[in-house]
Amino acid sequence: MRRALFALLPLPLLSLAVCTPTGDDDDESPAPPTLCETLELPERAWNADGPYGLLRRELIEDFTIELLEEDDWVMSERWSGCESYVFVPDSLNVHQTDPTSLWEQGIADLVARSPRNAHYFFVSTEFNSEPAEAAAEAMRSRIDNDLEDLDGDDAAWWAERLHVVRRRARSLGNNVEEILLTIGRGGFAIDRFQQVRGIGSFADVVLYIGGDGWPWESNLGYAAHEVNYFNFESNRQEVLDAQDAAGEVTEIEVWNDVILSEFEDTEVTFPAAATMATFDRMEFAVDAFCPDSGAAEQGNCGAWDYLGHVWLYDDATESWLEMSRFITPYHREATYILDATHALPWLAEGGTRTIRYSFAPSWNVQPTWTKFTVRLRDSGEPTPTQADFLFGGGGFGSTYNDGREPVTVTVPADATRVELQAIITGHGADYGQCAEFCNHQHEFTVDGEVYFHEHLDPGDQEACSNSTLATGTVPNQSGTWWFGRGGWCPGRRVDPVVFDVTAHAKDGSVTVDYRGLNNNNTPVDGSGNIEMRSWLVVYE
Repeated sequence: MRRALFALLPLPLLSLAVCTPTGDDDDESPAPPTLCETLELPERAWNADGPYGLLRRELIEDFTIELLEEDDWVMSERWSGCESYVFVPDSLNVHQTDPTSLWEQGIADLVARSPRNAHYFFVSTEFNSEPAEAAAEAMRSRIDNDLEDLDGDDAAWWAERLHVVRRRARSLGNNVEEILLTIGRGGFAIDRFQQVRGIGSFADVVLYIGGDGWPWESNLGYAAHEVNYFNFESNRQEVLDAQDAAGEVTEIEVWNDVILSEFEDTEVTFPAAATMATFDRMEFAVDAFCPDSGAAEQGNCGAWDYLGHVWLYDDATESWLEMSRFITPYHREATYILDATHALPWLAEGGTRTIRYSFAPSWNVQPTWTKFTVRLRDSGEPTPTQADFLFGGGGFGSTYNDGREPVTVTVPADATRVELQAIITGHGADYGQCAEFCNHQHEFTVDGEVYFHEHLDPGDQEACSNSTLATGTVPNQSGTWWFGRGGWCPGRRVDPVVFDVTAHAKDGSVTVDYRGLNNNNTPVDGSGNIEMRSWLVVYE
């Protein structure tokens, strides 16, 4: 079966070109496109110099493994530069009350969910050779049988990307064995940067079984979420690299290789005012990893989805101003690029300022390995020069809108753009599962024109789990990460809501009114809390 599938692969383009006369013996036929060119993905060369390691985010050293019914896999030779490689052991079970291996589920859902740049390796962690060999043979048979249900092109494609390791993990005698027996006992991956990565929980929200304990079964298809996330990270890095190459970025390192808990205040020295005036974008690059890189993520990284903020202390008002927001994941590592452009006017004078990075409550401080860098950029866009506070949130009940009066902001004559920006998330799940799991709506009226923002994800139980590739939600968390929420997902940045209200600034000022609604009605008491801060941001 497997050999027959190879015949379905398309002929190399080179074989089609050799029969075409050119009239010039010195002309060479064009090289066939690489896999990465075919997939239209950036290609990264294999790093043959290291340094290498066995821990998460360390570079993987070259290795060779024997595969069942395939040639040996030499990692450096098979490295395409645009694919990810996931190692799935047979020790992963369907559920804590069902010891059936995930391998026995078949691979149809895995293939259906997977992007084309994925490889999966199935390796037995059985202690003895005989049961390990039997498990490998059975998995090879399942894969071949499932591939028969695909059309020819898909069958050929995935026949080259679903691999069964011939030997049990304990007899591999290489770095793959070492990882599988340590931090990768639940599986591991090699991402598009050649880094060792963990894989999370494969619990599937659709496979709800109720009963005692964790009420969801696992699904082998969830391995595809890891590859989608690696693709998101690669896409994001391409953007950052392009900004760096263009000379747009000035970086300020705030923390690097430190373990922080709950929150941390520090003084940051920004460039002088003349230099700050040249920047039109500000972001925070944050790595938030488990405190012990030598242990699995589960029980090592923070366990809960808490609000995370970056604050700036304002000496004039003796208050904290919110620059950006994110939500921590359940039991997984995360990276964020947080937009804080609206806060540039508060830093216009440059110099030393106090910032606060907070991500956990005092009763569960969640120690986290942290790297935090300020990225100041000149992207050639208009520069924000003014950010005036408009409205905040509060308890989402019947009095939520009481006492809110219109706010008028003076706008300079030379303003080129005016935006209404807001950071909005809903929390608490009391009456009607609100405000975390309801459509809380926000109506801003600017000089009589309504700008409306609502949250339609609540009610979609897979809204967050389906957003890994698009918005970078950390996948496969050990918690209820899948559910659509009112303005946020666990393990994801919170993007500002932005409305262009430039047209309303003709007379030198803008007047804004605001009210909050719950499904087009007045909020009911006990409906949780709205975390909102909004500003009128002026660009020149």
